Amino acid sequence: MLQNRFNSAMALREKNTNPSSSREKAPTIADAALLGFISSLGPFAVNANVPGFHAIAADMGVSFIAVQLSLTVYLATYAVASLFVGAVSDSLGRKPVIIAGMLLFMVASLGAALATTIEVFYFWRFVQGLTAAAGQVVTQAVVRDRWAGLGAARMNALIAMFFAVSPALAPVVGGALIVRFSWHAVFVFLIVYAGLIALFTARFIPETLPAAKRRAFGLMQLLTDYRRGFTNIAFMAGVAAHGCCFMGGILYSAGAADFVIRIMHLGVDDFAYLTFPLIGTSLVGSWYAARWAQAFGPVRMLYATIGFMIAAGAASTLADYSLGWGFPLILIGPMLYQFGMALCRPVMMAMNLDYFPDNRGMAASIQQFFVTAGFSVSTALWVPLVMGSAWKYSAVMTFSAVLVLALWIISMRKRKSALRETGLREPMA
Repeated sequence: MLQNRFNSAMALREKNTNPSSSREKAPTIADAALLGFISSLGPFAVNANVPGFHAIAADMGVSFIAVQLSLTVYLATYAVASLFVGAVSDSLGRKPVIIAGMLLFMVASLGAALATTIEVFYFWRFVQGLTAAAGQVVTQAVVRDRWAGLGAARMNALIAMFFAVSPALAPVVGGALIVRFSWHAVFVFLIVYAGLIALFTARFIPETLPAAKRRAFGLMQLLTDYRRGFTNIAFMAGVAAHGCCFMGGILYSAGAADFVIRIMHLGVDDFAYLTFPLIGTSLVGSWYAARWAQAFGPVRMLYATIGFMIAAGAASTLADYSLGWGFPLILIGPMLYQFGMALCRPVMMAMNLDYFPDNRGMAASIQQFFVTAGFSVSTALWVPLVMGSAWKYSAVMTFSAVLVLALWIISMRKRKSALRETGLREPMA
């Protein structure tokens, strides 16, 4: 009851939001499961076919590096699409954008499954990247349309519990499909996945942006909105901190093929030994995120958690370098970082969208761009540099957490004045 009254009070204090927001029920597990499922496709599609890179290379007569490049193509286009899809949903509504994105993703997945040359494969991965962002970006706007303050943070935390399973489970599912069938089966699975998302969105997701609240779509309006976003220091530092937080945690998924086979000395179908411990700690962290934010205050909780992530990364780097830990001790550092990341991200996501109550889709687009950029940097830059050395993985993780701390300090120092410009009180008070 206390939580319900608190969420309602926070929603009533917020101006310029969906008029129905104050009447929305408190976040539930069912809401989170549905929104988590919708937002999970993009990250799942990143890692699902990684175990099949060698098989794709053999079938198409190209090198492993050439197939690895398809991941970069997907992530780059995913990042670019993330910048715009939220703004499109501010004009057209949330549901149509999600459904259209999923239908186009199904077409692209079919094309990738039927590809016989690496050039054609690149093209369809390009199209996949353009369309996959719809679910993950727009669900952030849906959450903020319906809930405010710690209510939004709690919903993000619940979604994260389901979302955490997706990128970590992807190589496990992909590996199983490849071993039993072929790499083509991964893309058939993605067709079914996207089809279910489109169906569930059409059937169960309410439209959270009424026509009266939608913004006219035009180039000048779009440029004006993005200028507001990119010149807001509190917002930009916050979303960059969120992206760096994700960059350190996703490193082990991005480098899973190397970490599992060369460092853990396991097989192509043994990714679960890496991913399941990370999933478990993510679930625990997500479960406590909103509770600890309410108990200790969101800002205090975030600073303490970021400090914990830095300490965990530094200790792991030292242990990996000097002691040469093997499996399973080598997973302690990543698990602790993953726990901290799961505590941080739901609260960061909610706080970062507070600055733009009139176009949350645009704000969600920019935030997702930095998350995707974090994944891209891990894949394209960090993984090639750290391959084969456990301590290097931990060092990058530590460096990422230090960046998070520096950026979040900047965001918090500018937050009060940035909120004042919107006419809002502190939703997280």
